[in-house]
Amino acid sequence: MADKLQFHEMGLDDRLLKALADLGWAQPTLIQERAIPLALEGKDLLARARTGSGKTAAYAVPVIQRILASKLNVREQAVRALILVPTKELGQQVQIMIRQLTAFCARDVRVADVSGKADLSTQRPVLMEKPDVVVGTPSRVLAHLKAQNLVLHSSLETLVIDEADLLFSFGFEADLKSLLCHLPKIYQSFLMSATFSEDVEALKELVLHNPVILKLQGSQLPDSSQLQQYSVQCEEEEKFLLIYTLLKLHLVQGKTLVFVGAVDRCYRLKLFLEQFSIPACVLNSELPVQSRCHIITQFNQGFYDYIIATDEQGLADPTAPAQTTDGKGKKKKKKKNAGKGRVKDKEYGVSRGVDFQNVANVINFDFPDSVESYIHRVGRTARADNLGSALTFVTHTQLALLKEVEDALTGDNAESAVKPFGFKMEEIEGFRYRCRDAMRSVTKQAVREARLKEIKQELLNSEKLKTYFNDNPRDLQLLRHDKDLHPAIIKPHLKNVPDYLIPPMLRGVANSFSGKRKRRRNDKPKPAGVIKTPFKKNLRGKNPLKTFRFTGGASKGVGRGASKGVGRGASKGAGRGAKAGKH
Repeated sequence: MADKLQFHEMGLDDRLLKALADLGWAQPTLIQERAIPLALEGKDLLARARTGSGKTAAYAVPVIQRILASKLNVREQAVRALILVPTKELGQQVQIMIRQLTAFCARDVRVADVSGKADLSTQRPVLMEKPDVVVGTPSRVLAHLKAQNLVLHSSLETLVIDEADLLFSFGFEADLKSLLCHLPKIYQSFLMSATFSEDVEALKELVLHNPVILKLQGSQLPDSSQLQQYSVQCEEEEKFLLIYTLLKLHLVQGKTLVFVGAVDRCYRLKLFLEQFSIPACVLNSELPVQSRCHIITQFNQGFYDYIIATDEQGLADPTAPAQTTDGKGKKKKKKKNAGKGRVKDKEYGVSRGVDFQNVANVINFDFPDSVESYIHRVGRTARADNLGSALTFVTHTQLALLKEVEDALTGDNAESAVKPFGFKMEEIEGFRYRCRDAMRSVTKQAVREARLKEIKQELLNSEKLKTYFNDNPRDLQLLRHDKDLHPAIIKPHLKNVPDYLIPPMLRGVANSFSGKRKRRRNDKPKPAGVIKTPFKKNLRGKNPLKTFRFTGGASKGVGRGASKGVGRGASKGAGRGAKAGKH
């Protein structure tokens, strides 16, 4: 077996090698080892590799190397590389990666990200300086080309299409075809994708010339040494019971992404977890990109350990009938005219194109509607060299879908990729009444008010509405002083877990977390020979029922004395009691 090709053996510029060393990349990943030498030879590439395998650097390194080589001969400043992405979030991620790789040659290689929704006039000055690399969505790049803020037909050397399998599904087909008319006749192209779909094949015919096809992995997810995948069969009520137990007893540790089937389900699960003082945030596809990025940043910085999200399904054409799940495994069709006149943000994707960092676990609370969706969700964990785990809840109606996923991931291997989760539901039966108690507070009205509360906060924080509120202060005052919304009643008694409810098999794990604070408070070093006695703390305020000491005779005398002494005299009762006690 040949030795693995290293970065310093690829003929890269010293400044680029220094940046790679600073990033801590000792050796290239598989996609980087195969793609970079071919790209440096001038080949067109169609590469498929799993999410998190290093695809961004696999095309960014040869792009930067080619620009540095060009500048040795041509001093004229021009846009030499165009990188097209399906989402704003991915555009920001690509820009950051290129800036890290050009840390020691930033003057020679400049990059501009125009994938945001800022006005064209705001981005025009950046493009007029002719950055070497332009990153953007097809619609935004096309808008700049039409406004003549960007000229590519004479200078472009490299075209990269990242996450190619999402471009058409996000509604960029027409924009991309129009954009290609503004490019020169000869340029090098890279198509990077997590899957080979019909859309990718269509793109291949449009932009590639005799490409080298790199299909690096039969399975698009890491193997079992890096990613552990489990499934557990449970019905609707058991889903809430199980996720409560897993999170509250700390059986799931680390940053966790929870995927559900609809936005309403996000808020329902969030309100349910709040009943037990388990904080989680919702990544709502209906909120503006700035808000979504803020939530992701908070998650990455550790403000939340749990983030609840949905797929990007149905964003391609809001007016077309699409199949979605209701969370219970049953598919439902949207009405023909549903969503007409309402344009969703087609540049948005939750499970793809978003830079979630250090995700330890993915929980599929609702089963994904396709194998590709499963791969995209689970691909958020076990990225690069990190370990990860995935747990999927499966109802009895979704067993056929699970079989499809297993067949797609297993391939020729005899061992199944998705293993049964060894968890006995009867062990947590004692928690069921608590879950039912919590669910009584999570009503449709509570979910509605939780969403309204978030929208209200979004209106108050909106930069676009500041001018309107300045002109209409009365509206701002009404919004601020609107009646308080109470999404759900929090029941304090659900916060703590009594020890008697914890299953015997789980007490060691649960107590290792819940008992830490108790040990700090109570287990102070004692002087030698002192025996810890109960109720010693309350000596000043003695409770007679707890401190009263008696013998058998005394209790008998007190009883007789009390019964007789009330009517005939305390002395007579006391005498009889004393006599009985002596006897």
